[in-house]
Amino acid sequence: MNSLIRSIGILMLTCLLQVLIFRYAIFAGGWVIICFHIYGLIMLPFELSKTSYILIGAVVGAIMDVVLLTGGLHMAACVFTCFMTPWLTAFIAPREGFTREQSISVLHDGWGRFLVLSSLISFTYMFSLFAIEGWKLSLLPNAIGKGIASTILSVILFAIVQGLFGPKPKSNSNKTSTYHW
Repeated sequence: MNSLIRSIGILMLTCLLQVLIFRYAIFAGGWVIICFHIYGLIMLPFELSKTSYILIGAVVGAIMDVVLLTGGLHMAACVFTCFMTPWLTAFIAPREGFTREQSISVLHDGWGRFLVLSSLISFTYMFSLFAIEGWKLSLLPNAIGKGIASTILSVILFAIVQGLFGPKPKSNSNKTSTYHW
């Protein structure tokens, strides 16, 4: 339960940062955008049910739509991403599986799994956002290109945040001095 409360707090913080700071993070003529609230979705624990993922995605997407005035784009992309998240996490799970109440972190799972899961979830969100926005089959190549470009920038930002603020390894000794006393 503690990890769920921590994850919901991270999700609320990332939504707040998306609204206050990354709201206008649109680059290259709209080809690259930063959706920092995806980091909060990535940090949700693996033990949640599919229904919980979808409900959390609907709430987060609705909040983003109301604040960013996007008319349902973020809610649709967020619900689809949260619908796909259990399968994406099962795809990258280690042989013995993830532990109960665990969310992805570099400390426990390594950079490889963190970057792969972040990339998969971020690309799913970005591609669905741009595909729904275009709403034509002829615009799917543009949606794929925009999704890849936005995913690269977002995953770089997620890696920086995970490196700076992620869980740190616990040291075996409490002494930080070079002296033995």
